[in-house]
Amino acid sequence: MFLAILGFLDVLVGISLIYPNFLAFTLGVLVLLKGTFSVIGSFASGSFFDFMGFIDLIAGIMLIFGFFIPWFWILPMIKGAYSIVVGLVSR
Repeated sequence: MFLAILGFLDVLVGISLIYPNFLAFTLGVLVLLKGTFSVIGSFASGSFFDFMGFIDLIAGIMLIFGFFIPWFWILPMIKGAYSIVVGLVSR
């Protein structure tokens, strides 16, 4: 269930990348922290290819500083949908 909640956060980030709003900075900080913990955790376990964590880092930086890469919003949306499905199906 927690994974589904984090997936919903990713969907909100994707929406904020399409339509920047007043929550963009706050969501940027949250997703930047989430990506930082994910990347540090994967490096600590010896896995150096954590593309989901790097997507969070890039999305967080884009939301905080207000620059946007065209079509990048697709990646957090797909990642969020995947996390929601996995979080609700796996128990």
